[in-house]
Amino acid sequence: MNSDRCIKCGSCLRACPVLGDARGALFPGPRATGVDAPRFPERADAGPSALMCTMCHACELACPSSITLTKAMLRLRSELKGQGPSGHLRMRENVMATGRTVSADFDEWVEEGNDILYFPGCIGLGRLTSMTRAASSLLTSLDIKHDISSRALCCGSPLLKVGALEEAANVKRSNMEVLSAYRKVVVSCPGCAYQLRTEYGLEAKHMVEVLRDLPLRSRAEGRWALQMPCHLKRGLGPWTAEDLVGILERAGVELVRIPEEDVCCGGGGGLPSGFPELAASMARSKVRAYERAGVDGVITACPFCCLNLRREGLRVLDISEAVSLNE
Repeated sequence: MNSDRCIKCGSCLRACPVLGDARGALFPGPRATGVDAPRFPERADAGPSALMCTMCHACELACPSSITLTKAMLRLRSELKGQGPSGHLRMRENVMATGRTVSADFDEWVEEGNDILYFPGCIGLGRLTSMTRAASSLLTSLDIKHDISSRALCCGSPLLKVGALEEAANVKRSNMEVLSAYRKVVVSCPGCAYQLRTEYGLEAKHMVEVLRDLPLRSRAEGRWALQMPCHLKRGLGPWTAEDLVGILERAGVELVRIPEEDVCCGGGGGLPSGFPELAASMARSKVRAYERAGVDGVITACPFCCLNLRREGLRVLDISEAVSLNE
């Protein structure tokens, strides 16, 4: 832990999107939870408070001392030992019962022994099945033969976000029996991509990385803004975010860039299940910014962004729904 490098400058506090929201007043902020709490065990209240963090990594990007604040907050969450909001407990129960955070409504499995696996993630299988079908269809049109395995479970990232280390280890063991049979894994969720790379050691490619430099055309008519996923830009890397922009511009999408495009929408870190009012409030702030820009909708590359913003009535497309092969 490198918290001793903190110079108390407040950069992390100014960058935190939760503190910037009216409903985030109870969150003590990344410095109190990521720097002070680990060094002062008597701050027993800091652990539950850390559950209000969206894990967007904005604080780390702003920190001039490069403190790994997100890792510190994950450590605090792991010490809660089953405590937390009822929504987090339900999610853990779902994983124990079904292997996924939400029940799968998708049933168009492809298990033909291909050496590439498309891994839609829990939200893609349970909430955004149209995105999953669009991504699979796009891969097929690109002559990327792939399986969609019914045996692939939650990647474990949502479990780590709520401190469920044992459950995360269990799904990893089950997943490795399935995923290790594939040469490459393609995902729609940047959080899944990050998890499969860092925790599993697998070659996992996000759809943005697959689509880079390919001949594509826009399916999105009108003017569109971006919702830049936190785990795409600040997890997988800023170059991946640049690739997303490049793909859409070369495909002919009329993009409208706004300063707020890379601000967290509140869809990650377990916030919608644990603190739904806060997640909705953050999403509404984003919706107002897009409405001021006068766009027809928003394109993103993250199922959690899609889901959280759609709940507030915004028209949102995943990148796999926004482009197609330019034949």
